[in-house]
Amino acid sequence: MLSWLLRKSTALSEVVNHFINTPFPASSTPVDQANFLALDLELTGLNPRKDHIVSIGWVPVRGQEIVLSEAKHYLINSPVSVGQSAVYHGLHDHQLKNAHDLAEILSELLAQYAGYIFVAHNSRLDEQCLRFACQRCFGKAPRFRFIDTMQMEWQRLLRQGKVVKHDALKLPNCLKRHGLPAMANHQALEDAYSSALLLLSQLKLGGNTMTLSDLYLLSR
Repeated sequence: MLSWLLRKSTALSEVVNHFINTPFPASSTPVDQANFLALDLELTGLNPRKDHIVSIGWVPVRGQEIVLSEAKHYLINSPVSVGQSAVYHGLHDHQLKNAHDLAEILSELLAQYAGYIFVAHNSRLDEQCLRFACQRCFGKAPRFRFIDTMQMEWQRLLRQGKVVKHDALKLPNCLKRHGLPAMANHQALEDAYSSALLLLSQLKLGGNTMTLSDLYLLSR
């Protein structure tokens, strides 16, 4: 039993090290040559230090095309009750009882998408939760690189001289503004897919000369 646990721990550590040692593309890389992974997390709360992931969805974007064949959605077995967060994501404790182990899903994510630029709408919370989740599961957290579609939309509206109202930056409203289809909100896979669609629309409006450096500036 002990030897099996040691082998598993070593394998998990190798996955994290592989992600850490895989370089991100240079900032000068044209956006059409970069690989992105749009993702979304549903959580037990909004505190990355104490709350937990209950579902994760992701959708790769390569060559400015969404790769639906690799889209994934997993329910995660949370160590704590979902509590009142069920009101938002619709997941309840009994649905998560036999769900996936978080370390298993994070290992898949890190193994398959090393070197990818991650994408999320209001990415700060997702990035922090991923880092704390990796720290809990692996004892260390790799550095992620995120593009924030919400910040990009805010910058775009400001440059157009528009007044940004309170709800204008919510994902459903951003989709509507870009003429994109409405999706169910607070469902991890659909939110990840929506973020991928929004990113592609933003890139199209940005023109053919955009680089990753431009995206990083817009994502601040």
